[in-house]
Amino acid sequence: MDKLAYFLRICAVGIGFMSFGIGGFLLGSLIFPVIILGTRDKDKRRHRVRSMIRVTFKLFLGLLEFLGIIKLVVHDLSKLDQLKGCLIICNHPTLIDVVIIMAYMKNVQCVVKKELWSSFFLGGVVRAAGYFRNDTDPELFLAESKRQLQSGENILIFPEGTRTKPGLPLKLVRGLGNLALAANANIQSLVLRCNNVFLAKGQKWYRPPASRTTLELSVGSYFSLDQYDSEMPRSIRVRGLMKDIQTYYNRTLNHE
Repeated sequence: MDKLAYFLRICAVGIGFMSFGIGGFLLGSLIFPVIILGTRDKDKRRHRVRSMIRVTFKLFLGLLEFLGIIKLVVHDLSKLDQLKGCLIICNHPTLIDVVIIMAYMKNVQCVVKKELWSSFFLGGVVRAAGYFRNDTDPELFLAESKRQLQSGENILIFPEGTRTKPGLPLKLVRGLGNLALAANANIQSLVLRCNNVFLAKGQKWYRPPASRTTLELSVGSYFSLDQYDSEMPRSIRVRGLMKDIQTYYNRTLNHE
């Protein structure tokens, strides 16, 4: 019976992946073209597309809960509804954490990989939502990031650069600090806790944990650039900022 239950869990995860891909294709090929054609105003069009993404992501997460794959706990992200022009950061324990954040945050811009931008299933979705790529020229990327932040967008970034390695302390890359100082953008952290390994780096989808995974998302600390002396050299300010953020995450997640 244990083997049968695990086989059924694998099937459930497979159904979840398949529904995500099919849903993305249908949105990009059928639903979003209707929104684009029917909405001339660019800002309204982007708002409607992102609202649809939030709704469908919530439906997808509801499906995963119904299938017994995950249990989702989200602690009042609505308090961030008025946040503007900030970098939103989060630890990155699982492949679907971006889905959780995008489902429960209203005003958030996403930086996507070139593979996702050109994806057959999801490329139309990210382009219609006005997300931007991370593989452009560094100066162009910085200019676009500044423009987005100055227009009131919040940009979601995972400062580890890749998914968290289970059980190991977080190691953050300095790109976040360089971007924050260059764009003069404060940082709002989110914390995602995962009680067992699910879709972590290197883990195959067909090897899920034997029991339901609890994913708990909460609002973390706010890091203001005013805390870091503007008279100091930029490299020192970046180093201090990143050290504080890394220490905060490792203490919060008990990874020290």
